Amino acid sequence: MEILKKYDHWTWERISRHIIYWLAWSVFWITVNNLISHAIDLADGNSVLWQWIAFEAVVLPIKIGSAYSIAYVLMPRFLYRKQYITFFGLSALVILFFTILLYFAYAYFVHPIIFSDTDSYTVAQFTYRGIELIYIAALVVSIKFFQNYLFEHQHNQDLVQQKVEAELKYLRNQIQPHFLFNTLNNIYGMVLSNDKNAGEAIVKLSNLLSFMLYEGNTKAVSLSKEIEMLDSFIELELLRYRRKLDFTFSKNNLSPTLKIAPLLLIPFVENAFKHGPAEEEGQSFINIQMESQQKILHFSVENSFSRNAKKSKNIQSGIGLDNIKKRLKLLYPDRHTLEISKNETFKVSLMIEQSAS
Repeated sequence: MEILKKYDHWTWERISRHIIYWLAWSVFWITVNNLISHAIDLADGNSVLWQWIAFEAVVLPIKIGSAYSIAYVLMPRFLYRKQYITFFGLSALVILFFTILLYFAYAYFVHPIIFSDTDSYTVAQFTYRGIELIYIAALVVSIKFFQNYLFEHQHNQDLVQQKVEAELKYLRNQIQPHFLFNTLNNIYGMVLSNDKNAGEAIVKLSNLLSFMLYEGNTKAVSLSKEIEMLDSFIELELLRYRRKLDFTFSKNNLSPTLKIAPLLLIPFVENAFKHGPAEEEGQSFINIQMESQQKILHFSVENSFSRNAKKSKNIQSGIGLDNIKKRLKLLYPDRHTLEISKNETFKVSLMIEQSAS
């Protein structure tokens, strides 16, 4: 049974929780009153345990009625709606009403019947019983208020998490069509040029689509799976650019336990192919390096580019890179660094701190 749980209606589980609370309350006061009565020889030493049990049986429903009237009737209708004056005014009337009931309970049941006490019930005792109801109700209201605060806090956290997940899904869905559009264009060009590797390219694309379908929507995949996906993409691109590209992909000390968000690295590689060999007619290169140190992943992509190409000025503003920056901020806040430089070459350096599992 959860200690803090939200209920929409009164189920048996909820009722049992309240019964346990009031039973614990009653047992505590029965024990305390019985011990005190024997210690000070109250009621001429005639007070016994059953009398305190009967006493609690009479006054407890009145205490519960006052506390619940405020916590479950007045609080939702007035306090939560910030109608403070109405709430405190009606609460005072509720306390007064149940204090009168408690007065009659003491005057006509507790003293004359249970304890055989014929002493009159004074105004001071009436005032004390009112104060007793106030602190009992205040305790229940405080518990209820604290529970609602925790529920509201959890609800707000859930909303934030849902917003983050929705934004990540939106960004991820933007990346995938963008990647597929470029890849299909490449294969279409190979088919038009009667490239014998077009069939192999289609097979590799099907492997990539399989990864996107089954792994792309998960929160994290093993680093090895992400690398397999990168390898398939790279092989697909190399079918087109192999004759005019000096390509290297080094992988050093990669931890088999590291995990990473799926499709996180491919925009950097795709960007290198798009603005490297696609824009260079002469010798061009792409150098990819990946290594891990304990829980930290280092990933870098460096490629040549043409300074005179029309699109070179937009290298850092492509859809893929813009989206990946947003994804990194959402997925790894304060646990990543991303550096993009464009000097003689275009270079992306990424560091991600990721827990091993």
